[in-house]
Amino acid sequence: MLIAGASAFILPSPGPVLVSFQSLPSSSQRSHQQQQHERHGALSATSTSSSSPHWLDVLKFDGTTPTFDVIDKTIRYTSEPGYRSFNLKDIPTDYYSEDYVFRGPIVGPINREDLVRTNTIFGLDTAFPDLDRKAFGFTVDPDNPYRVLYFERWTATHAGDLSIDGLPPLAATGNRSEQPIMPFSVVWNPEGKIIYEHLTTAVDRFEGNTGGKVAVFGLLETAGLPLDNNVGNPILVLQQKLGRFLNGPAQVYSRVEDVPSWWKSKAVGAEKNDM
Repeated sequence: MLIAGASAFILPSPGPVLVSFQSLPSSSQRSHQQQQHERHGALSATSTSSSSPHWLDVLKFDGTTPTFDVIDKTIRYTSEPGYRSFNLKDIPTDYYSEDYVFRGPIVGPINREDLVRTNTIFGLDTAFPDLDRKAFGFTVDPDNPYRVLYFERWTATHAGDLSIDGLPPLAATGNRSEQPIMPFSVVWNPEGKIIYEHLTTAVDRFEGNTGGKVAVFGLLETAGLPLDNNVGNPILVLQQKLGRFLNGPAQVYSRVEDVPSWWKSKAVGAEKNDM
């Protein structure tokens, strides 16, 4: 049996055969070497795995570099009145690629047309007329020069009635919505159009007064309608699928055939990740 790293010297002599174990590791040394070997193997496997292409690498556009200042464009974009007030129909359409996709923890994948339609139907501009999305902390993803990450904090007053299809009407309460900070990101394509937008949950769920909820769910919390918005919630997933099946005007994700082909995940709405 061979032991890696060990060498035994058999010294011939006219007397008894002597074996020198000076180079043979002790049990503790062998254990240390084995651990080192296992760690090296694990790192090698991780390195090999991480080097494999990811389906979202398409958004790196073959390793090219933008010919424009992505942070400057993102600051101008997030300063648009329609962006600040979350009136998506008021944002100039020339910001967006035809292959645009939005994805959040429980919303999407949804194309731009469906997103704007749903946003308009919700009537948040009437219910929260002073809604303000404050964006700050812009930075470029070091692994993708087309992607800009930043933070948002939403504030608003529930000053008007809120009526969303499928939900009970909510009379104005005058409640103030102070939401936790949440991360947001946009990806520009080489033509300077937004191809992908993404947001996720609160940085600190104990901040603000919306129970850790952000964006539309934070507004609903302020209006007196607390809803479970956890990824994987089976009831929420079922409700979303029913709404999609009934094909109402307001949707949280687009039909498969209406999602740009670069988007590969089949998980929709609040479903757990599938890849």
